[in-house]
Amino acid sequence: MTDDLVNSALTDQERRNSLRLDMESQLVAISVINPDGVIKSKTVSCFDISKGGISIINDELLIVGEVIQVQINPQDTSCPTLNARVLRCHMQPSGCYNIGLLFQENIINDK
Repeated sequence: MTDDLVNSALTDQERRNSLRLDMESQLVAISVINPDGVIKSKTVSCFDISKGGISIINDELLIVGEVIQVQINPQDTSCPTLNARVLRCHMQPSGCYNIGLLFQENIINDK
């Protein structure tokens, strides 16, 4: 399933050749819709970002394949909200999760 998600947007080679920006400890906003349709929004730490995706640290598990919304600069009201699909979610020794997200083509809003 993960391979299909990656191949749909970027090849492995394209992903590896993308410039990655170290954004460790920078905050980004994410929004997740739970099974009851309730939107839960929170601010999480970003690890790094590239043109194809973003890696975040979250204290809650996200389901692989789930689509969430990400706003890279939550303080800037003109910053668009992007769809991102969860590619991986690994628990760290600290109890937090290292989560890899693949950006999708469509923008949710451009405020």
